[in-house]
Amino acid sequence: MAEILRYLERRVNIHDVSPLQGTLNIVIIFTLLGIAHLCFNAVYNLYFHPLRHIPGPRLWIAFPMTRALKMISGDSEYYIRSLHEKYGETVRLSPAAVSFINPQAWKDIYGHGHKDYPKHYPKGVHMDPKKILSANASDHFRYRRAMLPVFSDRALVQQEPLIRVYVDLLVGRLREASQAKAPTDMVRWYNFTTFDLIADLAFGTPLQGLAEGKSNAWLENIKNMMRLMPILVMVGMSPLFGKMLYLLAGSKIRDSQDNHMAHVTKLSMDRINRVKQADRGDFMDYLMRSRGQAHELTDEELVANSDLIMLAGSETTASLLSGVTYWLLKTPHALKRVTEEVRNAFNSEDEITFNETRARLPYMMACLDEGLRLFPPIPLGLPRIIPKGPPVQISGWTIPQDSVVSVHHLSAYHSELNFHRAQEYIPERWLPESTGDSASPFFNDRRDAHKPFSFGPRDCIGRNLAYHEMRLIMARILWNFDLALDERCSDWHNQKILSIWEKPPLWVNVKERES
Repeated sequence: MAEILRYLERRVNIHDVSPLQGTLNIVIIFTLLGIAHLCFNAVYNLYFHPLRHIPGPRLWIAFPMTRALKMISGDSEYYIRSLHEKYGETVRLSPAAVSFINPQAWKDIYGHGHKDYPKHYPKGVHMDPKKILSANASDHFRYRRAMLPVFSDRALVQQEPLIRVYVDLLVGRLREASQAKAPTDMVRWYNFTTFDLIADLAFGTPLQGLAEGKSNAWLENIKNMMRLMPILVMVGMSPLFGKMLYLLAGSKIRDSQDNHMAHVTKLSMDRINRVKQADRGDFMDYLMRSRGQAHELTDEELVANSDLIMLAGSETTASLLSGVTYWLLKTPHALKRVTEEVRNAFNSEDEITFNETRARLPYMMACLDEGLRLFPPIPLGLPRIIPKGPPVQISGWTIPQDSVVSVHHLSAYHSELNFHRAQEYIPERWLPESTGDSASPFFNDRRDAHKPFSFGPRDCIGRNLAYHEMRLIMARILWNFDLALDERCSDWHNQKILSIWEKPPLWVNVKERES
């Protein structure tokens, strides 16, 4: 210290260094206190915390910021998968967070029969309580009651003609790609298709992605927010980092969010006030029918949930279609079998409808389920927090209050503890000959570990619509085209995960079927 002060005195001609000495002493004291605090927390987390009996990565447990840094790299979900391979069905990911992959954990964490465990969000992530995804228990019940008719069988009948418009457009675009005799990016076309059709169902207004063949502000905003999510998590863990981020980019982030919500509000209110579109059968039509009832949604709640429906109903479906297409093209026997199934099941393309694809294409359903397993649209865990009170039992472990618990999708679905040959795309594992024949190598697969639409009172209410869309789109594509994977995408599945899959271009050679 004395040497530093003498150096400053010589360089800047300061003769009275006592004020500097006092300031430097204060800085050093606070720095040492900060280091001591980190070390104390590390020792407590490793050796005295109530969750100390659960195995996990010591660095993440001692210094949770290291987990946030791993998230920014896009590798954290793969690392969690490797941790389950190393430690087993239950892994402690940070001081208070525990990840499970045993099927029983779905019931213990998310299921019926116990008090609802609140969803947990990192400090840096703000979730709108007016959205069903992040609503409290009473509002969630009201929202769900208002939304269930949107996805009823009656609604699906009315929605199918609206959806077919965009599937027709997709087939037309792929036919153009076939004629161009050059690989086309299927991720791009799937994104345009699902965003266009969900926008039409939610707002009565397509985004013109398929018609114009280009992206839009909505798509780009979602991509940017997903990339930003891991950074926001780290912001919540480090106030200093948060202040630096908002100083550098806070205004841009706020402006982007404000512009997005202004756009959503305009689209929603235009549809709400567009009485000529009543009885159209779209989402808003059914949601508006709750007006005057105990479970009605306010305009603000309709706007917030329309924004959520756009993301949940489009990005996830596009991800699954991209993943299934890739794995089918990497698995020739599966591609051959599902293509033959589609072309033998129908006499004409007009017969390919919601109900007929469900009834006639069992192998395609197995292909979709296997895609949901190997390439789940939501690959991470959906954390819940144990409420105040006595410890609870989760998958045989005693978990105290304030712990954050989840089933990690990617790890559960890729684990050999749950699935035989778990890293391979094998649709046959979902067929009756595997599920009902004890001689099948897949008979003992723990299929109840596979919950891609979550589980319990807060599971995804759009599941039936999603399956109908996916079956219809895949059947129409396989009916019309022969597909081959471009060599550039031979390792496409090894991609970053930033809350959702990064989904780089999936280049596919599309050729119109010969017969």
